[in-house]
Amino acid sequence: MSDYEIGEIDRLIASIVQAGYIDDVQYDPPRCRVRNGEWVSALLPWKTFAAGRVRTWCPPSVGEQAVVLAPSGTLAGAFVLAGFYSDTHGGANGNAANLTATDWPDGAHEHYDHDAHEYVLSVPSGGRIVFRIGDTQMELTADGITQSAPKLLVDAPDSTFTGNSTTQKRLTFQGGMTGSNSAGGPASEIDGDANFTGTVKSKGVSLPDHTHMSNGAGALTDPPD
Repeated sequence: MSDYEIGEIDRLIASIVQAGYIDDVQYDPPRCRVRNGEWVSALLPWKTFAAGRVRTWCPPSVGEQAVVLAPSGTLAGAFVLAGFYSDTHGGANGNAANLTATDWPDGAHEHYDHDAHEYVLSVPSGGRIVFRIGDTQMELTADGITQSAPKLLVDAPDSTFTGNSTTQKRLTFQGGMTGSNSAGGPASEIDGDANFTGTVKSKGVSLPDHTHMSNGAGALTDPPD
């Protein structure tokens, strides 16, 4: 075997696994280049979590540590494995066995603590979180929650609202209604007409059924019975 052949075998073996950093990312079609010193690879596909009927999209970042795998040392069939912790992007974003976490460059963060049974998804102010199924949508922003749906059913024995509530259309109740005004003033105010099909009582006295004693022409009647 000649020195050239031996050298070529050594080169191919050395090319099977090459470590470096992501130098450039192309998103469509998804390809990236890896740099190792002065050497820069051609555009190569990167390994993602799934790319079949179920697909995930999480492109590598420039500067992310990566490895080029080239079967038989030939870059024609090579691909890139990224996802090695390095100081370039701040190192690991967790240091506990019970934590699974994801950080995004805008400051958004997601983690699940399977010891505390706690899931947290945090988005910076100005962003939003949207849950959508067909025509039903719930949107969370820093200003509040907006929900739109063809129908809303809340199956809860007790519900408490700590602030004011406004209903823009008809309010229907079927289990009765009681209330008071802890801030003082009338407990109920109605701007407009009110129709009642049953009796109306004030301090135990019926409005349609109470009677008065007559005190003669021109005299005030007695209080209602």
